[in-house]
Amino acid sequence: MLENVACDFCGSDETVFVTQQGDKLHNTTDELFTIVKCAQCGLHYTNPRPEQSEIGRYYSEFYAFHASESKFKRLFSNIATKFVNSPLSVVLNIFPFVAPRLVPYIKPTINDPVIDYYSNGSVGDFLDIGCGAGIFAHFWGGKGAVVEYQKLFNVYGVEVSSRARDVLNASGIEAWEDLDSVPKDKQFGMIRMNWSLEHVHSPAQYFKFLYDHLISGGRAMISVPNYDGMIYKLAPDCVELPIHLYHFRPIDIKNYASRFGFKVVSLRTFSYPYMYIEASRTGLLTNVFSDIVSFKKAKQFSSVMEIFDKSGLGNDMIVILEIDN
Repeated sequence: MLENVACDFCGSDETVFVTQQGDKLHNTTDELFTIVKCAQCGLHYTNPRPEQSEIGRYYSEFYAFHASESKFKRLFSNIATKFVNSPLSVVLNIFPFVAPRLVPYIKPTINDPVIDYYSNGSVGDFLDIGCGAGIFAHFWGGKGAVVEYQKLFNVYGVEVSSRARDVLNASGIEAWEDLDSVPKDKQFGMIRMNWSLEHVHSPAQYFKFLYDHLISGGRAMISVPNYDGMIYKLAPDCVELPIHLYHFRPIDIKNYASRFGFKVVSLRTFSYPYMYIEASRTGLLTNVFSDIVSFKKAKQFSSVMEIFDKSGLGNDMIVILEIDN
């Protein structure tokens, strides 16, 4: 069942059509879904959308961030990422049969904000909202997963998937099914939403949760796709519909932060080549981008994207927030 909703930020039900798309990435349905823009505040969101009780059936059985992953695969991912983004990676140009397999690991170097927070002497427990099985953390891979953080500080999770929570519990990590299940008096030094805010039915509810559950001096980290990014300017329908319900731009995150009493400590956008390759492969982008599958071309393309990243046109963004006292 699909529901029509008003804007989560300003409450207006006046919208402007943006684009329409099917589920081209996970192939769970033949339905078409529409992205609209709020005519008042400009927030982009999927409307109509699956109801909260129905959204689960649009996630594939092996959705990447809920599924388990072997220790060997995690180790390989960490080593490959470090190597291909180092000066030593030039040697791969002489191995044309191996190098293309490493293209997915070409990424910009970004310090993990969670490690930075705790290594600087900050205190408080860590909460990861939408942590999956706790063994993979999107951009930071296995190194940024809660099972690794658990070795350094106290960690907790919020995860809707019962399968993923079982994995977390087996690792000794307490995980709650939803925000309402988190004890109201429980506070945290850092709360991370790692590519999860775009999946929720009410972002406003999550910003309020952040404000209510952060200790004084604590920080929130929000990582989401940047709908102002270059890839979305080329193809506005290049999104994960219908499981992405909101399509944030930097101004949207800043608006929510201001409304709920936060200041923006930092905001950066970034991109990586494999996103363009995958979008081309699935038909969301022109097949001209399939030409960057060689390691050398992917590295060159990554250098070009750095210019757009610095101008705010990167395809993803990381925002750090603090309560504005």
